[in-house]
Amino acid sequence: MTPERLAAADAALLDARIDELWAGYVDVLSDLVRIPSTAPHERAAQELLAARARAAGMDAELWDTDPQGLAAHPGFATADHSRQVRPNLTAVLPGTGGGRSVAVSGHVDVVPVEPLAHWTRNPWGGTVDGDRLYGRGALDMKGGLVAGLLAIHAVASSGLPRRGDLVFESVIEEESTGNGTLAARERGPHVDAAVIPEITGEHVQIANPGVLWFEVTVTGTPAYVGQAGASVNAIDVAAELIAHLRSLPARFNAAFRHPAYDGIDEPLTLNTGTIRGGDWPSNVPLECVVGFRLAFPLDWPVQRARDEVLTCVDEFAAAQRRPGAHPPRVRWHGFQAPGFAIDPGEPIVALLRAEAEGVSGAPAPVSPMLGTADARYFAARGIPAVYYGPGGGGMHAPDEWVDLASVRRVARTLARTVAAWVGRA
Repeated sequence: MTPERLAAADAALLDARIDELWAGYVDVLSDLVRIPSTAPHERAAQELLAARARAAGMDAELWDTDPQGLAAHPGFATADHSRQVRPNLTAVLPGTGGGRSVAVSGHVDVVPVEPLAHWTRNPWGGTVDGDRLYGRGALDMKGGLVAGLLAIHAVASSGLPRRGDLVFESVIEEESTGNGTLAARERGPHVDAAVIPEITGEHVQIANPGVLWFEVTVTGTPAYVGQAGASVNAIDVAAELIAHLRSLPARFNAAFRHPAYDGIDEPLTLNTGTIRGGDWPSNVPLECVVGFRLAFPLDWPVQRARDEVLTCVDEFAAAQRRPGAHPPRVRWHGFQAPGFAIDPGEPIVALLRAEAEGVSGAPAPVSPMLGTADARYFAARGIPAVYYGPGGGGMHAPDEWVDLASVRRVARTLARTVAAWVGRA
C-alpha cells in the first residue's frame, strides 16, 4: 500500500522550521562531539541531550540502566564496562491520543580514538570546515541523533496535529553489546514503530547480519629463547589460528542467501581486532589472547554461530597435536547479536522512503547494513524498525566527519516521516 505522505504545505512548514533552527543545532552537534562519550563515560553527553530535548518541548528523563537486573536476559551481553550503571535518555512529546507512536532512537557512545598520532584534527574538537563537522562520533552516530532531535523539535513547534506520541531515545553501549537499547525496550515506553538514524548515507537500510565478539587464548611451550627447536611460541600459534579461522566467513558466505544482500559478494567477514601476547623480546611467549569480530547469517540463532566457532577452534587444536599442550580457550565477550531484517513493504519503511524522495527529489536507495546495530531489540518485541541516517567519512577511523548538508536533509525527512506517522490514527 502506498503510504499517505505529509501534505505539501505541511512539509514546507517543517522544512522552514528546520532551517530556522539549523544553526543552533550545528552548535549542539559540535558541543556533543566535544564530549568524549566512550563507554562507560556517556553521562555528560546524555545530560546535554536531555537539556536540549527539554528545550524542544519534550518531557525528558535520564534514568539509570540496571545491568544486574538485565544480566539474566538472553539478549544481555557482557563487556568490560557492561556491569556499570549508566544513564539512558528517554524524551517524550505526547500526542493528543488515538494515534500511532514512533521512536527516533540512537546511541551516544563512541569508539576509542587511539592512536592519536593518526589524527590530523582534534578528535574531540567538533570543528566545522565547510559542510563537514569533524570529530569522533560526528558520523557514528551523533550526527544522526542530532538530526532526530532537530526533526522532533521542528514538529513540536510547527503546530501540526499529533495524535500519537513522539519518543526520542539516546542509549548507551551500542558499540560493544547493545545493552542500552535492551534496557530501553524492557523499560518502555512501547512504540508502534522506530527509526534509527544510524550511518546509512541516506539509504533506507532494512537488514543487518548477526555479529559475535569472542576471544581465543592459545598457549606455547616454554624453553630458552636460544633453543629454537624446544619451544613453541604462543604468538606464532595465534597467527596460525587466525589463518584457520578465516575459513569461517568463507563457509558462511557460501551458505548465506537473503534478497537484501543480492549483489554483495562477501557480506560476512571476520576481523582480528585485538591481540595480547608476550612480555619480553627474549622470552618465548607462553600465552596469546586474540579478539575477533565475526558476522554470521541474519537468520541464524547466536548459538549456531557459536557452535561453528567452537568446531573450527577444535579442528585447529586437533591439528596441533602438541604433547601436554593446553587446548585453546574461547570466551564470548561483547556482541552476541542475532541478525535483523524488516519487510520493505512495512508501512514505516514505505513512508520513510516516500518522504526521503520528497526531500531529495530522487528515490531513496534501499540497502542492507554490513555491521550490526540495535533494530533487533525492537524486532524482538514486534516493533517495526528501520535504519536511516546521514553520510560522511572516517567511521571508526581517524578524522571522522559527518556531512552537514546530509544531516539537514535527514532531519527534514525524519520530521516529515514522524509528523505523518503520529498525525493519523
